Amino acid sequence: MVLALGKASGLNEGPVHLFAVALALLSLAVPAKAEPEAAPPVLPGIGAHDPRVRASPEAGPWRAVGKLQATTGGLHESCTGTLIGPATVLTAAHCVFNLRTRHNFLPESLHFLIGYNGDDYDGHAVGVRLVTGPGYDPLHPWKTLGSDWALLTISSRLGTPDRVLALRDEPPSVGTIVMIGGYSQDHPLVLMIDPKCRITKRAADSAARPLLVDDCGATRGVSGAPVLVQDGKSWGVGGIYVAAVAKAQGGIVVPLVDVRAYLERKAGSQE
Repeated sequence: MVLALGKASGLNEGPVHLFAVALALLSLAVPAKAEPEAAPPVLPGIGAHDPRVRASPEAGPWRAVGKLQATTGGLHESCTGTLIGPATVLTAAHCVFNLRTRHNFLPESLHFLIGYNGDDYDGHAVGVRLVTGPGYDPLHPWKTLGSDWALLTISSRLGTPDRVLALRDEPPSVGTIVMIGGYSQDHPLVLMIDPKCRITKRAADSAARPLLVDDCGATRGVSGAPVLVQDGKSWGVGGIYVAAVAKAQGGIVVPLVDVRAYLERKAGSQE
């Protein structure tokens, strides 16, 4: 079994770059579901049964979730991102890497759309500064998944108080009910979510950076999406979705320990 680490990419939502990742490198094993011989091809992370439903980008915590697009020359790639501050978007590091140039996209080529729903959206901003997780190697992503996070500072303060999600103090524990959603390649114009799934186990990349495994339905284009946990009446970000299990439902989540540490250091240096 392999993992698909991907973003929707290509020309007009065309071919997708995928990295095949042996689960042994992550020290985890996810049970595979048997497929009928005549079953149609399934998307990575979805499996034979698709649990996703359409959600409004104007409802609840999804008001903070937007579509992240990279456009340069004839190349178009898209992922998902979350406003965690007035002008700060949290996403996956592999979403901001240009496989053609083997460098990160320039911040100004990254566009963030909030409230995106087909041809309509509530706000648009471009990147002005980009930071990726220390130790993340986009040429060896399967070895450094635990650092697969990025923070994009954008040109407009789209993160009004009702459009910002807080980072949880602690990662979700095994068994925690979560939900996940984003702008997947097969439904690029609308927000698709798995409203109830779980964290199933802990894992680690080859450098022992912590990871989590979930049984959520999500696929290409949802990379960078928040894994949401409800604490009382409020929702918080418990991690970032970064990879899907091939031919089965489930994915890999990066906890936010290093993200929180970076933001705390940054805040301290500005005092």
